Amino acid sequence: MKRPLLAGVVLFAALLWLALPLLRPRFWPADGAAWLVVLDGYHRLDAAIARQDLTGEPILLITCPSTEQPSTAQELRQRVASQHFSPPPPLVVVEQGFDTATQATALAQWLQERQRLGQAIPRQLHLLSDPHHFPRARWAAQIAAGGYGSEVLALPVADDAEFRAIVRHAADWPSWRDALRLQLWRATGSTGAWLAPDQAAQKRAACGL
Repeated sequence: MKRPLLAGVVLFAALLWLALPLLRPRFWPADGAAWLVVLDGYHRLDAAIARQDLTGEPILLITCPSTEQPSTAQELRQRVASQHFSPPPPLVVVEQGFDTATQATALAQWLQERQRLGQAIPRQLHLLSDPHHFPRARWAAQIAAGGYGSEVLALPVADDAEFRAIVRHAADWPSWRDALRLQLWRATGSTGAWLAPDQAAQKRAACGL
């Protein structure tokens, strides 16, 4: 095989690998029911519980132990919100990850465990997020979850006007940074937090990990 052709094949394969988390949900989607996903934040979980009361979607909360979520009041509201569904939708808590990128990897590990146990992989993951957290949380979660066939949709915990204004400025550095960190994680198993060890140590300590 000639070198230019070989280089083209390698480049195409690399681009296909990078794009897989976006392509698989479109062409080979998972077939499980949708889940609500919350990455920390009391008001985000409150919004998820309110939505669960209407839709019956299960909730996955990925949180720092130090935030002590869900609170007793939130657990009570969730039980009340889910009691008129049969079976009642759960609130699953994963205490893992100290920033957006590492919490996205926790989402991927949760999906991997469901796959290992033969449980349904959600076709859609409804990520409840703030405008300042969108879209980087959505892109990080999509890169983490897309390889399992799940599409991540961000639901704003804010008024529509503010949300639309943030979306118009979606290509900011934090979004690219976390997307790159997740691609690095796919390739190496590390999000690159070691590149800023002091900052990572502070975040771990603040998170209670």
